[in-house]
Amino acid sequence: MSWVTVIWSMIASACLTLAALHVLVWCRRRAAWGNLFFTLAAVGTAGMAMCELWMMRAETPTEWGAVARWVHVPVWMLVLSLVGFVRVYLRAGRPWLGWTICGLRTCALALNFALTPLLNYREITGLRHASFLGESVAFAEGVPNPWMLLGQLSLLLLVVFVVDATVVVWRRGEHRQAIQIGFNMVFFVVMATAQTMLVLWGILHTPVTPSVFFLGIVAAMGFELSNNVLRAAHLADELRESEARFRIVADTAPVMIWMSGPDKLGSFFNKGWLDFTGRTPEQEMGNGWAEGVHPDDFERCLKTCATAFDAREPFSMEFRLRKPDGEYGWVLDTGVPRLAGDGAFLGYIGTAIDITPKKQAEERFRLVVEAAPNAMVMLDSRGAIVLVNAQVEAVFGYTRAELIGQFLDELVPERSRGGHSIDRHGYVADPAARAMGAERELFGRRKDGSEVPVEIGLNPIRTPEGLFVLASIVDITERKQAELEAVRHRTELAHLSRVAMLGELSGSLAHELNQPLTAILSNAQAAQRYLAKGQPNLAEVREILADIVVADERAGEVIQRLRLLLKKGEFQQQLLDANEVVLDVLKLMRSDLANHGVSVETALTPGPVQIRGDRVQLQQVLLNLGLNACDAMAGNEPRDRLLTVRTLSADGARLRIEVSDSGHGLPDGGEDLAFERFFTTKPRGLGLGLSVCRTIVTAHGGTLGAANNAGRGATFHCTLPLVKEVRA
Repeated sequence: MSWVTVIWSMIASACLTLAALHVLVWCRRRAAWGNLFFTLAAVGTAGMAMCELWMMRAETPTEWGAVARWVHVPVWMLVLSLVGFVRVYLRAGRPWLGWTICGLRTCALALNFALTPLLNYREITGLRHASFLGESVAFAEGVPNPWMLLGQLSLLLLVVFVVDATVVVWRRGEHRQAIQIGFNMVFFVVMATAQTMLVLWGILHTPVTPSVFFLGIVAAMGFELSNNVLRAAHLADELRESEARFRIVADTAPVMIWMSGPDKLGSFFNKGWLDFTGRTPEQEMGNGWAEGVHPDDFERCLKTCATAFDAREPFSMEFRLRKPDGEYGWVLDTGVPRLAGDGAFLGYIGTAIDITPKKQAEERFRLVVEAAPNAMVMLDSRGAIVLVNAQVEAVFGYTRAELIGQFLDELVPERSRGGHSIDRHGYVADPAARAMGAERELFGRRKDGSEVPVEIGLNPIRTPEGLFVLASIVDITERKQAELEAVRHRTELAHLSRVAMLGELSGSLAHELNQPLTAILSNAQAAQRYLAKGQPNLAEVREILADIVVADERAGEVIQRLRLLLKKGEFQQQLLDANEVVLDVLKLMRSDLANHGVSVETALTPGPVQIRGDRVQLQQVLLNLGLNACDAMAGNEPRDRLLTVRTLSADGARLRIEVSDSGHGLPDGGEDLAFERFFTTKPRGLGLGLSVCRTIVTAHGGTLGAANNAGRGATFHCTLPLVKEVRA
C-alpha cells in the first residue's frame, strides 16, 4: 500500500473517529453545541480527504472533474461548522460576518453544481501526473473559472472572522483558547486557501490537499474539547465525592432535607425526613411523599409546589405530615431551585422543620384571645391584621374573613388615619405595654361608617417572625352616654342655680334702689311745681336739687356694692404646673368636645413647667379659648374639627401656650378687635369673654394675642413668666 493511500485514509479515519466520539457527547448533552459543530467539521475534513485521494487516483479528466465537483460539499460543511464553532464555543465573532461567509459558501456550492464542468474550471483539458510521496498521482489541467473566486472569498472572509474573534477572546483574558483555537485556525485556513489557489490557477503543479491543513484545525479543536471532557470527568468524580459528603451531612443535619428533579418528582430524602414519617426512601421517592400529607392540606400543598416549579421561584409553606404513629405533625417546608453552572434548571432542594409545638402554642394563644371579654386584634409590624376574636365582630360589625389581612386603618375614622400611621410607626420603634392615645378621645369606625368611642391598650409580642402587637379594644359607648347624662344634669342644676341667683339679685337690686329712686322722683316733682310758679324760690330749688344728688349717690353706692359682691377678690397666687392646668381644662371640656365632635391634639413641653398664678382664673382663660375654638369649628365637617393645644418655651424665661383651631378664622383686623369689649363674631355673643381673659392674663404679668393660621383657623397665644425651679 502506498504512502498516499495510508496517510489520506488515516486522516479520514481519525476525523471520523473523533466525530463519532463527540456526536455521542452531544447526544448526552444537547446544550453542548460546540461538540456538534466539531463533529460536522471532522466529517467535512474526512470527506475532503477521501475526495482528494480519489482525485489523485483518477484516470480520466471526466472522473477527476466528477470527484472535484462533489468535494465542494464537505468544504461547504467544514466552513459552516467552523463559523458555528467560533460563535458558540469561543463566544466571539461578528454575526453579520459569519452569515456573510455562510451565504457566500452556499452560493459557491450552488454555482458549482450549476456550472459545467464545475466551479473551479471552465474546461478540464487533461490530466498530469507527478511524483508525490514516492508515487505518481494525477491532477487536472484546464482553464480556470473566475467564479471560483466566490468560494475563495468566503475562505478569506473566514480568516478575517476568526482573527476578529481571536482578538476578542484574547482581550477577555482567555489567552490559551485564543492561541490554541484562534491562531491554529487562522494559520491552517490561510495555508489551505493558499495551496488551493496556487494549484487551481496553475502556479503550483501538485495535487490539491487542503484536508492535510484542515486536519490541523480538527486536531486543535479536538484537543481543546478533549480537555473539556477530561475536566468534566474530573468534575464528575468530585461531584460523586461531593454527593457522598452531602448525604453524610444531610443525614446528620437537625432538619428534614429533600431534593427533586426538574420533573417535580422527589429524588432524595434524608434520614431526618425518613425518621419523621417512618417510611423508606423507596416509599417517599417520586410522588410517594405526598401520601403522608393531610387531606385538608393536600390540594394547597401541591398547588404551591407546582406554581413554584413552573416559575422557578423559591417557596415556603406549612402543612401537616403523617408520623409513624398515624398522628399528624405541622412542618414548615422551604424550597429553592437548583441551577447548573450554565443556568440549566436541575430541580429543587428544600428543608422542612417540625413546628408542631409552635402551632400548639399558637392554638392555645388563640383560645385565650377568643375567651377575652374585650375586642382583641393582633397586628404585624406593618399594621396588617393577623388575628381577631368574636368581640371584634360584635363591636365593629365585620366578619373575621373580612378583617384578616386588612390593615388596621379599616377600623380607624378617616380624619384620624394620618395621625394613626404616625403613632403606629412610633410604637414599632419603641414597643412597650401602654394605653394608646393618652389624653385623647379615640373612636373606631364600624363597617356601616358610624363611629364608636373606644379605649385601646397595646401590648408588644416578640416572635421569631418579627414584632406583633396585641390591641385590646373596649367599647365605652355606654360609659360616654352615662357621662353625657351626668353632664346634662349638672348643666340643668347650674342653670337653676343661676336663675335663683338672678332672682335674688333682682330682688335685692329692686329693694335697695327703691328708696333713692322714689326720693329722686318726689324731689323732681317738687322742683317742677316750684318752677311752675311765676317767681320760684331758688333756695328751695337748690335744696331739692341737693336732695336729688344725695339720692343719686345713694343709688350709686347700691350698685357699687352689688358690683363688689359679683367681683372676685384678690386672686391667690401659687406655683402651678402649666401642663397640669392644660390637661385639667381638657378634662373639663371632654364632654363639650365630644358633643361638638372635636378631636384634640396636645404638644406639651416635657417635664414640669412651673408658673405662678391663680389656678381657677387661668383655667377660666383656657376654658374660654377652648370653647370659642369649638364654636369656630361648628360649621366644619366632623373630620376637619381639630383642636391643638401646645406649651413651649418662648425665650427660656417665658411660657407660651397656644390654642389652635381649624375653623373660619378671624375677620380682617380681628386680631386686634377680638379683645375689645362688646366685639364678637357670634350671633348671640356679648363680646366680653376675651376682654376679661386679657385682663386676667395681664394681671398675671403676661400677654394674650391672636393670629390667623397659614391654612385655616386661628391661634390664640398666651405668654406667662416661668418660675425657676425652687430647691428645698
